[in-house]
Amino acid sequence: MTTPSAVTAKSAYRQLLRATRVAFRDDYRVMLAARQEARRNFDSNKRVGIDTGLQINHAIEVANILRHNLVQGTRETGNDASRWELRIHDEIERGDNDSIKVGDKDVKIHKACSS
Repeated sequence: MTTPSAVTAKSAYRQLLRATRVAFRDDYRVMLAARQEARRNFDSNKRVGIDTGLQINHAIEVANILRHNLVQGTRETGNDASRWELRIHDEIERGDNDSIKVGDKDVKIHKACSS
């Protein structure tokens, strides 16, 4: 019989693997390294402990960051003067730099970054 935390850990692990597939779609070397790191971290924390819930939440947060906030850029190999092409997929979080959210309110920034 499996425990609820084991089921949740499996779900978090699957979310993390899916997020690496989305984030590193055409970069197999990086996708494989990210998946190996996820596996290593899950294997090193097999036993249920006090911080199991925190580790599961961390894995889910990492999966969300990979899925919604990571954009990969590619450039033509051998040509340092070529432009970078960004691979922005449908799940990337889009926004502008003029406003940020604090709590549930939108706050406008009225000063330059250098001040």
